[in-house]
Amino acid sequence: MKIVNDSKMLVAAGAAVVALGAGTAGVNADTVRDAVNNGNTPDTASNSAASLNANTTDPSTNTTKTVTSETDPSTGQTTTTITTSKTTGTPSQIADQQSNVNKASENVSAAQSAADTAQTKADATSAAASSADNAYASAASSQAQASSAVGSAASDVNAASSAQQAAQAAADKATDKAVEQQQSVVDQAKAQTQTDTQAASTAQSQAKSQAATVSSAASAVNAASSSVAKAQQNVNDKQKALNSIQGVDATKAQQHVDNAKAAVNNRQNDVNDKAAAQTQLDQKVTDAQKAKDTADANLNKHNQKVSDTQKQVNDAKKTVASDKQTVANTQKQLDGVNNRLNNTETKQTLTVPSDLATKLSNYQSTGKYENSQEDMDALNKNQFVESDKDNVRFDASAPMSDADRNYYNLYALDLINQARTQVGLKPIVASELAKNFAKQVSDNYTAEHYDFDHDGDMLDKTNAQMHAGYAGENISWSGAYALFNSHPDDFPNGYTVNDFKRDIYKAISGMLLDDADSDYGHAINFLNPDVYSFGFSYRIGNDGNVILNFEGIKNKSTVITDDTTELKNQAAKLEAQLKSQKATTQADQAKLDSAVAALQALQKDNVQQAAANAATALSNAQKAASDNRKALSQAQVALAAAKSDLAAAQTELNNAKKSQAEKQAEINDATAKLANAKAALAKAQGNLSEKQHVLVAAERQQKILEDKVAALKAKVADDQKAEAAAQAKLDDMKNAPVVLAKANDALAVARAKYESAKADYAKATKVAEDAKAVKDQADSDNEQAQAELKTALDSLATVKTTLASARAELARLQKVTTTTTVVVTGGKTDNGKTEADNSVAGNSHSVNAVNGHVANGLTENDKGELRIDKNGKITVDKAAAGVTLPQAGESTNEAPVVMGLILSILGVVGFGSIPKKRRQH
Repeated sequence: MKIVNDSKMLVAAGAAVVALGAGTAGVNADTVRDAVNNGNTPDTASNSAASLNANTTDPSTNTTKTVTSETDPSTGQTTTTITTSKTTGTPSQIADQQSNVNKASENVSAAQSAADTAQTKADATSAAASSADNAYASAASSQAQASSAVGSAASDVNAASSAQQAAQAAADKATDKAVEQQQSVVDQAKAQTQTDTQAASTAQSQAKSQAATVSSAASAVNAASSSVAKAQQNVNDKQKALNSIQGVDATKAQQHVDNAKAAVNNRQNDVNDKAAAQTQLDQKVTDAQKAKDTADANLNKHNQKVSDTQKQVNDAKKTVASDKQTVANTQKQLDGVNNRLNNTETKQTLTVPSDLATKLSNYQSTGKYENSQEDMDALNKNQFVESDKDNVRFDASAPMSDADRNYYNLYALDLINQARTQVGLKPIVASELAKNFAKQVSDNYTAEHYDFDHDGDMLDKTNAQMHAGYAGENISWSGAYALFNSHPDDFPNGYTVNDFKRDIYKAISGMLLDDADSDYGHAINFLNPDVYSFGFSYRIGNDGNVILNFEGIKNKSTVITDDTTELKNQAAKLEAQLKSQKATTQADQAKLDSAVAALQALQKDNVQQAAANAATALSNAQKAASDNRKALSQAQVALAAAKSDLAAAQTELNNAKKSQAEKQAEINDATAKLANAKAALAKAQGNLSEKQHVLVAAERQQKILEDKVAALKAKVADDQKAEAAAQAKLDDMKNAPVVLAKANDALAVARAKYESAKADYAKATKVAEDAKAVKDQADSDNEQAQAELKTALDSLATVKTTLASARAELARLQKVTTTTTVVVTGGKTDNGKTEADNSVAGNSHSVNAVNGHVANGLTENDKGELRIDKNGKITVDKAAAGVTLPQAGESTNEAPVVMGLILSILGVVGFGSIPKKRRQH
């Protein structure tokens, strides 16, 4: 049966709506219209219909029966509707199941809450794990960078170590004897340079003198050559004269005269040209000689300048080296003062729980120590901070100055007072008596070769001797001293001041916060409210390691103060002194740079080349002049010959015109003269040959001297280089201590950086390891949280399934089955008879209701339809299916049936529950 409620549909059965609550079901029959209206005849008496209602419920079975009867006065028909409604389960079953549903719902709520909590936790642990992953990645990257820095620093240490070893080797070789020997080498080199320079100068003078000899010999050769030419010409003339006298044709003779005149003119022109050229060439020789003399003088001056400048450079180097050593010494003093000032001002931080003294006091009275984890947390937080300036070797075997002992007593006492102040105790002072008492105790231990332990008898004896008021001793041992000093490859700086300070820091921190093994005796000593001072000292134990001792006393004495005024005054004086020394060094360095630049400029100067060029130019000019002079002499000889030829031709012409007798006499005379001329020619040729030999020898000697000059000049240059090299080596030997000091400083800096890099790497490694531990813990926590979330979600799904099953079961138990029976009796047919036969039919519909409400859904009978209006009333649009109405003309005897039915029903439900009401038709 379909129910329409505007846009909503509810489930109904028959003509009733079922609502469950408290185990009963009720039917509002007032909302049901007549299911059957088969003709309405007005009631003659009242013109209205009478109705009878009865309603009863059986709580034990949750069964409700409703009986409704209406009589139509117009027809006399009575319609009786009997409705029976029953749930599947009994009230107790429904109640039990409702309880199960409630419990399941509570379980779902609890599981949902647990799942929400698990989800929140899982989200948090997931975020924490992600953050830890990022932190670890960053820490690992920093660790890798730190590792790279360690490798780079190690390479720098190796390089600096190699340089230092080389400098050390040079310094070892630069002994006083070696320096003296090298000075001798330098002196010998200078002497050799001077000797060779003088020899070069002498050879230059000899070459110059020889050049004059060559020039004179050349002139003699020229003169002799001229004499030979003249003699030859005389012979030629005499021969021609003889020839001409012996008979010549006058015409031919005239032609000879003309030809000879032309030849003389040509020869004269040639002589004139060569003579003019000779004048110019001789001037060039003169000029070249002057240029050579100037170049030689310049070279001599240049060589002297080089020698003087080299001496200036050497002297300036010595001055600068001395200046730098002075500056280094002053800087070292200033660094020492500043280190002490900085050390005085540097503070290490040490933290202890504020209730540490109270816990120690309680332990002394009860034997129980509370919250030791708090102490360990503080211990782990206490971290020593290194200082770069303290990364220098600490020699525990060397005597310590009183000023340094004051410093370390103040350093130790500051750490103790930090703890005392944090627990509410007044700070104690550093005193001369405590310092000296601690020093004496450590000296006594050393003298006794005492092991790492307390010597009570010695302490009592020393206390009695010094009247210290001994109040307690704390001692600590460190294995770092022997370890670091015995492994120089791993610890190039050995045991440093940083290591010494760290051991003091760790000793005090550990004695205060990790002292359970000693029944907290060390902490009690440090926090003794009655102690006046603690003295600090140290010694080298029998195993080669450092043992620290802290001695508490009660008696008062002179207080050690941290007064840095004197140190600051020293620093100011040293800074002023250093400034002045640096200015001097800078000025001397400028002088050295200027001298070096001048020397380099001199060494680059082309004076020596200019001298060589001048010598070459002179030689070339002399050769050109000599060649031209020879050509001139030859031209002059040719001119003389031409003139002789002219004279001979003229004579020939004259003779051609003379008589035979005259010719014979002239022939005889000419023959005699020819013989004389030939004799003179032979003599002149002999003299020329002799002069030429002299000239060749002179030129050969000049070449030898010029080669000697060039060789000596080259040797002088080599001597100067050797002298400079020897001087540089001497300077290096003298500067070896300064170079070694710088190399040592550079090595110390490199090692300090290496140690710093190792410390940074250790820190980065610690951070990375801590980050890894945090990451692992975060991952573990996250895995656990995710597992817990999965368990919670699985549990939630399970309880939700259980709740759904419980609700389904409850719905099944609450399901209502409704049976409706309609009976129509009485009435009149067309002939006025009462209908005796009536049929009763029933429809059975199911209605589902949960927790007292009609469930959403539809129970439908396809032969009837109920409609629910806005007020919740139900109207029937069609007759209920299965109801058979009486037809006209049928005869029924309904009275016995109806009455029997009503009586049987009333017998079941009782009369007390039958309401009566009337409704206008």
